[in-house]
Amino acid sequence: MWKSSIITASDRIFPGLARHDTKKEFYDIGNQIKSNLPLQIALYFNVRYYPVWVLFLIYYLDAKYYDLSQVYKFVSVAAFLAVTVLEGTRLYLGYLGNLSEKIPELASFWLMSLLLQLPLEMFLVFDRNSIYYPNERIFNVVAFTFLAIEIVTGTFVLKKSADHHAKRFYMAQMYGIEDTIK
Repeated sequence: MWKSSIITASDRIFPGLARHDTKKEFYDIGNQIKSNLPLQIALYFNVRYYPVWVLFLIYYLDAKYYDLSQVYKFVSVAAFLAVTVLEGTRLYLGYLGNLSEKIPELASFWLMSLLLQLPLEMFLVFDRNSIYYPNERIFNVVAFTFLAIEIVTGTFVLKKSADHHAKRFYMAQMYGIEDTIK
């Protein structure tokens, strides 16, 4: 009894000089949440904005469809279908990867954002040869802004999450702790 009170008092007076409990350190590191609030805020608002954006894309595509050339009819419909399917999948993977701290889902979200969704969004925002209504461009710029924020924050989240999982793995290996994933 008196020995534990002396150790507790010395821990408070001289922090860092106390005995080092390796299992406690591992579980403290392992139980930290590494999801990212700015990414989650961007995903939250993007999920709320997504149905409205799709409805306006359908409305404006229908309004301008017959005024487009044959090539732009095909390209516009293909871009619309690709953007809507990819956006829903991408947002789902972003939510799952960020909140569950799952690296494969987070990496898939980031890669889909950067390699697939970004070029399609840039086509919807910056193409000058198609017919655009002012409100359509505004809706696409808002979606593009969400995408840019998610790509930038996703880069940092992916690195931070990978570093956290690597640290957990190495500590489990170093201290011989078997139960590393819950």
